[in-house]
Amino acid sequence: MRKSITGTGMACYLLLLLLSGCATSATQYAPLPPDLRAAPEPGKARICVIRGFALAAMAVECPLQEDGVPRGSLINASYICWERPPGEVRLSTPAWDVLTYKGNLPVEPGMVYYLYMDYLSPQLKSIPAKEGQKYLAEYSRPLVAMAKSQAPTYQGQALSPPAPAGAQPSTEGTIPRATGAGY
Repeated sequence: MRKSITGTGMACYLLLLLLSGCATSATQYAPLPPDLRAAPEPGKARICVIRGFALAAMAVECPLQEDGVPRGSLINASYICWERPPGEVRLSTPAWDVLTYKGNLPVEPGMVYYLYMDYLSPQLKSIPAKEGQKYLAEYSRPLVAMAKSQAPTYQGQALSPPAPAGAQPSTEGTIPRATGAGY
């Protein structure tokens, strides 16, 4: 009896190892800034989306889109970071052909935004810069690749322009903003 329990435990452990080996880091489709501790390029802002660790989520990928354009795919304990011009960003996490989250983020030049999601909820929440930097130091750097559905035109593509004066906020919801250093 003891051997069968030990064998079952070992089989489960090996299965988890195999599943975790499917993807070892996040994949992003925009250039990764070379120094994530430095300020963003002049006139731009940086967005870092972090997905927390959960043992049950070893091989489940979570795609992320910015204004309908794929920006990357997060796995367990990973992040993606990119820079963009200021303006309102519409971030979404479509999964299995269902939109599981959609929110707006007003982006200002020179700012760094750390957004966090956990395995149980695809909701993005803003976290303080110190906490965001901690995750970036702990998790492996993302693999930068070309999006499957898109040519590499990130630098030349038009992104959302800043909202005109008097514009009304979206009814889809805004990503809550944290306060403190880095915001």
